[in-house]
Amino acid sequence: ATSSSSAAAAVPSASASAASSSTSPEVRGGPAVAVRRVYCEQEQPGGGLNAALPRTACRRLLEQLEAHGGRGLRLLAAAEYEFCLATRDGWEPLFSGPEIFVTLQAAKVAGFCYALEEQLEAAGIDVRTMNPEYGDGQLEITVSPSWGVSAADDASTFKTAVKEVAMQFGATATFMTKPFSLSGPGNGGHFNFSLWEPEGAEAASGALGREGAERGPCHVGKGDERGGGGGFCSEGLRNALHDAAAPAGLSPLGRAFLAGILAHAPALEALCSPTVPCYARHGNWAPTHATWGLEDRLAAVRVKKGGSGRECYLELRMPSASANAYLVVAALVAAGLDGMERGLQLPPPRDPSGKGRGGASANGGEAAANGGGEAAVNGSGGEGGGGGVGG
Repeated sequence: ATSSSSAAAAVPSASASAASSSTSPEVRGGPAVAVRRVYCEQEQPGGGLNAALPRTACRRLLEQLEAHGGRGLRLLAAAEYEFCLATRDGWEPLFSGPEIFVTLQAAKVAGFCYALEEQLEAAGIDVRTMNPEYGDGQLEITVSPSWGVSAADDASTFKTAVKEVAMQFGATATFMTKPFSLSGPGNGGHFNFSLWEPEGAEAASGALGREGAERGPCHVGKGDERGGGGGFCSEGLRNALHDAAAPAGLSPLGRAFLAGILAHAPALEALCSPTVPCYARHGNWAPTHATWGLEDRLAAVRVKKGGSGRECYLELRMPSASANAYLVVAALVAAGLDGMERGLQLPPPRDPSGKGRGGASANGGEAAANGGGEAAVNGSGGEGGGGGVGG
């Protein structure tokens, strides 16, 4: 965020590793101020970084991904957040009504949205879409993808910016799963990602190779976390998830990576749904079983095939908006790496008919929630449940 009250500004340390700066006037007037965004990692008193910190853990897993098989795999990703605006006094939705995507609904908070977009752009984050969602006071705003740990940095900055700009408009913003009641949809934090590698890397490694991957062009968007900037660029890179001739457009590498995510879905759920209220989201466009599907919004992982290699990506639909983006990235990369290292086989896609309700999905998908979380899911009154995902 780029305001005089920005909590995103931090005191840099010797291990600061990512920064962007901008100069912008305050939303409500006043002198121009400069705010620098700095993300830091903590050094241990005896030397070395504190490996327990989320950003450090995230970056370590991304380094392992890049080193895997000598292929130089890199993650291109973006969080997709929903959040709610509430009155500062009384904790009521700032607006209500079911008019999703209707401009008259958006007009109720247009000033907030445009101010947020301006602030995020100045901080180097490109807003792609802004629209009201199904819930009272609920908005969904999406941003362009970034490379590696920068995607999680952007997610962190986005959350802080939303809260700060809302305060400047006399409102309160929350990413809590269901801030007003247990009924209706909750705030999700879907995570969209693809894997890229240098052209020819799959032939050099000889492992999990694939045909038909398309070369990606340069895009306007976020810079490389290792330097550069001025927009992410996939020139000279190929989408390692894509195989035009394969079912669902997924390469052998992509299928093994996805299989790893599904195999570890119960563990991932603990990080994707970190608080008890997160489980009230299940049954309303949130998955309860470890399934996947092509363009399937009810699966744990939605495969977006697109029309070409550069448009193929995966959408992890498990995370709540309250999840820590660094831990989500670290967990999905660790799970995907395990899938590739063990050569896991991808199960069939989710059966939209909903057969096999009960302990497992129709294709044998394991329950994504367990322990107390599963009890919360079963008691949430969501539609569907059992075999696939809630309604």
